[in-house]
Amino acid sequence: MDLNFLFEEKVIEVQELSPGYEDHASDVWLVKTEKKEVVVRTSRMTEEPNNDFWWGCKNIFGIDQRRVFELENINNTLNNITSMPVPRVLNKGKSFSREFVVVEKLTGEVVQSFVEQPSSVVQSLGEGLAKIHKYRKNYVGSPSGMFKIGLEEFNQHLKDTMTELVSRYYKEEKDIKDKLIEIKNLLEDIPSPEYSTFVLVDIDPTQFLSDGKVISGLVDTEAYVIAPREFDFIGLEYVLDEKSAINFKIGYEKVLELPDLSKVRTPYRYLYRLLSVQGDEDLKEWLNHKELF
Repeated sequence: MDLNFLFEEKVIEVQELSPGYEDHASDVWLVKTEKKEVVVRTSRMTEEPNNDFWWGCKNIFGIDQRRVFELENINNTLNNITSMPVPRVLNKGKSFSREFVVVEKLTGEVVQSFVEQPSSVVQSLGEGLAKIHKYRKNYVGSPSGMFKIGLEEFNQHLKDTMTELVSRYYKEEKDIKDKLIEIKNLLEDIPSPEYSTFVLVDIDPTQFLSDGKVISGLVDTEAYVIAPREFDFIGLEYVLDEKSAINFKIGYEKVLELPDLSKVRTPYRYLYRLLSVQGDEDLKEWLNHKELF
């Protein structure tokens, strides 16, 4: 890939950075020029989102992974509100209708798991996410504000989009189809969210860097949306264990009280299964996963 169009000075070396799994939605390179070392990101998607995750994210929250320029607003805002470093967008450009951004290179190693991490690392994650959650909005949608659903309309919007997700991607899966009716009934009885904030729909250890003591980078931000903070906790229950959850709480409660997940856990877990946030897990096992918050 020729990335020279993004730089005034000569590009000396380009190294592809793989997230370590197949079917990832972004291309990421470490680029060395005569003056600096930076990271370049772009989307692999060129057509309308057509898998459960990105179709769902677009229709529920209004984000489109092809709009890479929106990372400028997301990353630069997050960088100003949290204690976790987030790479600022330094430059952007287009090539063959694909959007590219140049971001800061942060130090640290990719976190492969939050389990068995030093307690200080997971506590810094909790504190960093709580600082993000202090940022409040009064709608659900995209960080750019181009797509907005009122908080009082969100539960109905969720029912409508989950119904379409099931008909598009799960019409052959009886357990998922049968559960939809119960989930929609649960959403009838749940109060509208009090407020929304930045939420990382596909929260996973590999989106973070660590220096062995603290989280030294939040580097994969494409799936950030504006939504109830409870969603982050739903995702975290699948990537933490009891010990790491305790350390996460210690860090989080330095800044904010924990939310009450009791009413939203089942419907939000069901939604995350429809989005295949952690893959094609068995629905019953997914919904009965250990509760950590």
